[in-house]
Amino acid sequence: MRKPIKLILFNVAFIGITILCFSDKFLGLGFNPSSGAFKFALSISLAVFGIFMFFFGNYMILLSKDKVDYKVDKLETIDDCIAALWQCIRTDPSFKPEITKAIEQLKVLQRRKDSLKVLLEQNGVSESFKYLNQTANKAEFFAFSNVKSIINRLIVFDNKEYLSNPDSVDISVHRNFINEKLDSNQTILKEYSDLLLALSAIGDTHHINVDEIRDMTDALNKVLKRDEFKPFESSYNETQEPNNNQ
Repeated sequence: MRKPIKLILFNVAFIGITILCFSDKFLGLGFNPSSGAFKFALSISLAVFGIFMFFFGNYMILLSKDKVDYKVDKLETIDDCIAALWQCIRTDPSFKPEITKAIEQLKVLQRRKDSLKVLLEQNGVSESFKYLNQTANKAEFFAFSNVKSIINRLIVFDNKEYLSNPDSVDISVHRNFINEKLDSNQTILKEYSDLLLALSAIGDTHHINVDEIRDMTDALNKVLKRDEFKPFESSYNETQEPNNNQ
């Protein structure tokens, strides 16, 4: 959103300065020769300069590169990761489909997380199912780890080189790595969904099946356990085990 904001601010400031320069209450510049030779010449000069600055300013803002202002090891929330991925789309458009999918997965993860919280709170069983929250937090951690691995891979990918000479860069290596992380996240989300489905009967005492809920929790934990021992291929700031802040 930086470019649209910069464009709006620049154009609003430009219009404001123009009004100040040509308003009778301020500088009172105008194009009437009778107002004086100096003021008339100054008005012409400012008008020409203003037109140039208007087009030049907008042109430079549109062409300016967005600054990457995130740090991978500082991405702590789903919104943080989504914001970083949006920047990745601008810096690495060659992977736009994959990055878009990662963003959608994070949004789904947030909805799963919110659904679990509301479901447990509404039924007054949050304390009874603490292990579910622990599993959910662990799922979020590994989904985050996968996204951070994707971002790290995008950092080392030279998008300019690829666009200028696609034959010189093996993009499939990077794409396969990213898709592997996306597939891992998709599996986590699928098991998370099955867990929520089993848990949805919690308000119905005739149909609640604690064993089924535990089976779904164990299934999700098995997926997470598998990822826990899978080495991360990224070389930047990767964390192997969940920490207390996740």
